[in-house]
Amino acid sequence: MEGEFQPRKVILDLITNNGKFLLIRRKIPELKVEWAFPGGIIEIGESEEAAAVREAKEEACLDVIPKERLLERKHPNTLVQVVYYHCVLKSSDQAKIGQDDEIAEIAWVPAHEVLNKFTSDVDPVIKNFIFSL
Repeated sequence: MEGEFQPRKVILDLITNNGKFLLIRRKIPELKVEWAFPGGIIEIGESEEAAAVREAKEEACLDVIPKERLLERKHPNTLVQVVYYHCVLKSSDQAKIGQDDEIAEIAWVPAHEVLNKFTSDVDPVIKNFIFSL
Protein backbone atom coordinates (compact mmCIF):
# COMPACT_ATOMS: atom_id res chain seq x y z
CA MET A 1 0.00 0.00 0.00
CA GLU A 2 1.40 3.40 -0.97
CA GLY A 3 2.67 5.48 1.92
CA GLU A 4 2.66 2.46 4.24
CA PHE A 5 5.70 2.32 6.51
CA GLN A 6 8.01 -0.55 5.65
CA PRO A 7 10.27 -1.49 8.57
CA ARG A 8 13.92 -1.71 7.58
CA LYS A 9 15.76 -5.00 7.88
CA VAL A 10 19.42 -5.58 8.56
CA ILE A 11 21.45 -8.31 6.88
CA LEU A 12 24.28 -10.02 8.78
CA ASP A 13 26.84 -12.07 6.85
CA LEU A 14 28.19 -15.20 8.50
CA ILE A 15 31.20 -15.46 6.20
CA THR A 16 33.10 -18.71 6.67
CA ASN A 17 36.53 -19.83 5.54
CA ASN A 18 38.48 -22.87 6.79
CA GLY A 19 36.48 -23.22 10.02
CA LYS A 20 36.66 -19.51 10.82
CA PHE A 21 34.12 -16.68 10.77
CA LEU A 22 34.83 -13.11 9.72
CA LEU A 23 34.03 -10.63 12.49
CA ILE A 24 34.28 -6.86 12.62
CA ARG A 25 34.89 -4.72 15.69
CA ARG A 26 33.03 -1.43 15.63
CA LYS A 27 34.79 1.79 16.55
CA ILE A 28 31.67 2.88 18.43
CA PRO A 29 29.69 -0.05 19.86
CA GLU A 30 25.97 0.02 19.00
CA LEU A 31 23.90 -0.76 22.11
CA LYS A 32 26.77 -2.72 23.68
CA VAL A 33 27.43 -4.65 20.45
CA GLU A 34 31.16 -4.26 19.75
CA TRP A 35 32.12 -7.38 17.77
CA ALA A 36 29.66 -8.42 15.08
CA PHE A 37 29.22 -10.18 11.80
CA PRO A 38 29.59 -7.78 8.85
CA GLY A 39 26.31 -6.34 7.67
CA GLY A 40 23.97 -3.42 7.43
CA ILE A 41 20.59 -2.16 6.31
CA ILE A 42 18.96 -3.81 3.31
CA GLU A 43 18.26 -1.01 0.83
CA ILE A 44 14.75 -0.43 -0.51
CA GLY A 45 14.17 -2.73 -3.48
CA GLU A 46 17.35 -4.73 -2.76
CA SER A 47 17.17 -8.51 -2.29
CA GLU A 48 18.60 -10.07 0.85
CA GLU A 49 21.22 -11.86 -1.25
CA ALA A 50 22.27 -8.64 -2.98
CA ALA A 51 22.51 -6.88 0.39
CA ALA A 52 24.70 -9.70 1.75
CA VAL A 53 27.07 -9.36 -1.22
CA ARG A 54 27.14 -5.54 -1.02
CA GLU A 55 27.77 -5.40 2.73
CA ALA A 56 30.66 -7.90 2.54
CA LYS A 57 32.24 -5.77 -0.18
CA GLU A 58 31.67 -2.45 1.63
CA GLU A 59 32.77 -3.55 5.11
CA ALA A 60 35.44 -6.18 4.43
CA CYS A 61 36.39 -5.70 0.73
CA LEU A 62 35.39 -9.30 0.04
CA ASP A 63 33.43 -10.92 -2.78
CA VAL A 64 31.07 -13.50 -1.31
CA ILE A 65 28.42 -15.94 -2.46
CA PRO A 66 25.32 -16.14 -0.25
CA LYS A 67 24.73 -19.85 0.38
CA GLU A 68 21.88 -20.12 2.86
CA ARG A 69 19.39 -17.94 4.71
CA LEU A 70 19.80 -19.14 8.29
CA LEU A 71 17.36 -17.08 10.33
CA GLU A 72 15.27 -13.93 10.59
CA ARG A 73 14.55 -12.49 14.04
CA LYS A 74 14.10 -9.30 16.00
CA HIS A 75 17.47 -8.70 17.68
CA PRO A 76 17.01 -8.58 21.47
CA ASN A 77 19.49 -5.69 21.99
CA THR A 78 18.70 -3.46 19.02
CA LEU A 79 15.06 -4.54 18.40
CA VAL A 80 15.85 -4.42 14.68
CA GLN A 81 14.65 -7.14 12.30
CA VAL A 82 17.79 -9.09 11.34
CA VAL A 83 18.35 -11.63 8.57
CA TYR A 84 21.36 -13.94 8.94
CA TYR A 85 23.00 -15.35 5.79
CA HIS A 86 25.76 -17.92 5.50
CA CYS A 87 28.21 -16.71 2.87
CA VAL A 88 31.38 -18.19 1.40
CA LEU A 89 34.28 -16.46 -0.30
CA LYS A 90 34.01 -16.05 -4.06
CA SER A 91 37.73 -15.31 -4.40
CA SER A 92 40.88 -15.59 -2.33
CA ASP A 93 41.07 -11.86 -1.63
CA GLN A 94 42.23 -10.87 1.84
CA ALA A 95 39.71 -9.22 4.14
CA LYS A 96 40.51 -5.61 4.92
CA ILE A 97 38.62 -2.76 6.51
CA GLY A 98 36.41 -1.11 3.92
CA GLN A 99 34.76 1.49 6.18
CA ASP A 100 37.47 2.80 8.47
CA ASP A 101 35.13 5.44 9.90
CA GLU A 102 32.98 2.64 11.40
CA ILE A 103 35.23 -0.41 11.72
CA ALA A 104 38.26 -0.62 14.01
CA GLU A 105 39.32 -4.19 13.28
CA ILE A 106 38.53 -7.24 11.16
CA ALA A 107 39.44 -10.75 12.25
CA TRP A 108 39.00 -14.35 11.13
CA VAL A 109 37.90 -16.04 14.35
CA PRO A 110 37.85 -19.82 14.86
CA ALA A 111 34.29 -21.11 15.26
CA HIS A 112 34.91 -22.23 18.86
CA GLU A 113 35.96 -18.66 19.82
CA VAL A 114 33.21 -16.67 18.06
CA LEU A 115 30.74 -16.60 20.96
CA ASN A 116 33.46 -15.30 23.32
CA LYS A 117 33.58 -12.10 21.23
CA PHE A 118 29.88 -11.31 21.49
CA THR A 119 28.30 -9.27 24.30
CA SER A 120 24.72 -9.81 23.19
CA ASP A 121 22.41 -12.81 23.04
CA VAL A 122 23.10 -15.22 20.20
CA ASP A 123 20.07 -17.09 18.88
CA PRO A 124 20.23 -20.90 19.31
CA VAL A 125 19.92 -21.39 15.52
CA ILE A 126 23.04 -19.26 14.97
CA LYS A 127 24.89 -20.95 17.86
CA ASN A 128 24.18 -24.36 16.34
CA PHE A 129 25.37 -23.16 12.93
CA ILE A 130 28.61 -21.77 14.41
CA PHE A 131 29.31 -25.00 16.30
CA SER A 132 28.52 -27.11 13.22
CA LEU A 133 31.70 -25.95 11.46
